Amino acid sequence: MEKNDNGILYLNMSIGTIGLNLLVFGFLMYVKTNNGDMNSFIVFMGFPLTMIYLNYLEAKAGINKKVLWIRSILSILMLLIIASFFIL
Repeated sequence: MEKNDNGILYLNMSIGTIGLNLLVFGFLMYVKTNNGDMNSFIVFMGFPLTMIYLNYLEAKAGINKKVLWIRSILSILMLLIIASFFIL
């Protein structure tokens, strides 16, 4: 894979991570405004499952495991920081 292809791959990876975090943030806001119940737990389980699947796909695309772990940790931290400022 050429160096230019890696840049596009990392850009797409970043956009996908931001998009997933925005979806979860939007759901958190929805649950807060509508007084969520225990059924919302099912949707929260979708975040880690989707992250696992994204890691699998990105590993198949040839992204380094170290980069995948860093992206996963940053994604979770970013979600926690955003949620703590806007929701809690």
